[in-house]
Amino acid sequence: MRKFIFLFVCQLIMIAVFAQAGKYAGTKKSMIGKVFIETTELSQLKGWTQFEGGVVSKLDEPEMILVHVFKKGTTVLVFFSIKEDTASDKLLICDVLEVTGVQKGWEIRSSFCRQNKVENSFIVVWGKITTNEFMNIIKKAWIFNRDKRRIEIIPVKGIDCENIGC
Repeated sequence: MRKFIFLFVCQLIMIAVFAQAGKYAGTKKSMIGKVFIETTELSQLKGWTQFEGGVVSKLDEPEMILVHVFKKGTTVLVFFSIKEDTASDKLLICDVLEVTGVQKGWEIRSSFCRQNKVENSFIVVWGKITTNEFMNIIKKAWIFNRDKRRIEIIPVKGIDCENIGC
C-alpha cells in the first residue's frame, strides 16, 4: 500500500511539473517539442507572417535561446526555441504563447522590454502602441522561465518596452 501511495504522489508531481508547458499555447500546443532548422519547415506556420524574432540569450552562453513572433490577422504567436548544441543547426520549441484579439493600436512586443527599469530579453508584452520613449500601457506580460523552459504570466506593474526609433 505504501508503494502505491508513493507512486501515486510521484505521478501527481510529474503531472504538475510537466503539464505547465503549453499553458498559453492555445491551438498551437502541438508545436511544443518540435525540432526544426528554419521556421519555414513548420507546417503550423503556413499562412503566418514573421513579425520579429532573434537571439535572447547572451551570445557566450552554451545554449542559444531564440524568440520567434508570427502574426495572422488579430492573432499573434510567440514561441521560444533552444539550440542546445551550438555546433548543430537544430532548434527545439520549448513553449508557445498564442494571443488572440490583438486589435489595431496594440501589439505584442518581445524586444527591449524591462521589469522595474531592468532590461530582460525574456519578457513578452501586449501593449498599446505609443510614440513616447517607452510603451507603458500594458495589457498583459509574460516571461520565458529559462530554468523551467516555459512561458509564465507576470504582473504588468513595472513593465515597459523601449520604443526604438521614436
